[in-house]
Amino acid sequence: MKFLHSPSTRTLAATLVVTVFALAIAAGANAGSSPDAEEIVAEVQQYYSGVGDYRCEFTQTTAHKLFPGRLERSYGKLSFKKGGLMRWEYSRPENKLFVWDGKALWIHEPEVPQVFTGTADAERLRRGLAFLTGEGRILDDYQAKKLDAGKFGFAATGHVLKLTPKAKGSPFRHVEIYVDGASFRVVRSVVVDHEGNRNRLDFEKPEINVGLDNGLFSFTPPPGVPVIRAE
Repeated sequence: MKFLHSPSTRTLAATLVVTVFALAIAAGANAGSSPDAEEIVAEVQQYYSGVGDYRCEFTQTTAHKLFPGRLERSYGKLSFKKGGLMRWEYSRPENKLFVWDGKALWIHEPEVPQVFTGTADAERLRRGLAFLTGEGRILDDYQAKKLDAGKFGFAATGHVLKLTPKAKGSPFRHVEIYVDGASFRVVRSVVVDHEGNRNRLDFEKPEINVGLDNGLFSFTPPPGVPVIRAE
């Protein structure tokens, strides 16, 4: 029997990569002030320098430009830990697991079943996670612009930033970051690709510095399940 890395899995893997950027470069500024984009970015760096680990629930909503009004939603939990570790668990509508152990990305699709692993996106993931550990400089990689939060129905809650990658060949056009101005919590991120498709993630029930075990970020393929390797 021949097992293939499905298009849906490739799409989820690409989404995961850009979402790491979206989450990693989100935070807030002092409530009651009106900071500019660079001041908000400075708060981002300061905020994440104190984050050792992070976990929350997420809702992912994808809007395809070719199908106006049609939305695809997925639900799950995500975890990050200092040292470049992450875990995404999709629970609905399908079970899927993404684990980045610091060296390779593992994707497990129990309903196929198959396991995909590779290191092709290692550098992109490493740079994205660098922000979560207080490393890296956002303005080295992005042009930051503060948007009118009122146009997004977000003026009473916080700030909206548009981050455009400076590097050529980026897999996405820009990222919109929605920030709670009072708690500095990541409320939402929207990744817009070059075709105009929008990938939105809403983050709920965040927990920071809870002492996540390293074992959460390791993965061993189940016995008998084919492992597809790509370098």
